[in-house]
Amino acid sequence: MPGETVPRAFTSNLILDIPLHLLPKTIADLIKGKHTSIYRITAMKTFQNRYMVIIETRKRTRRKLRHGDLPEC
Repeated sequence: MPGETVPRAFTSNLILDIPLHLLPKTIADLIKGKHTSIYRITAMKTFQNRYMVIIETRKRTRRKLRHGDLPEC
């Protein structure tokens, strides 16, 4: 649509070898540090009680609306 910004850009963070008891704290710290929308969080068990976490984010985009583009009710 005309007037929209550039499509959303996806980024991902990979964190390896996290013990099970630190998994919730690690995810919470990453969420607090982001100024973008969280798209997906994936946690996979690698070996024994160690996990790999992938956090995918995308930048927030704002739609630019002009006065004439408002929907009719």
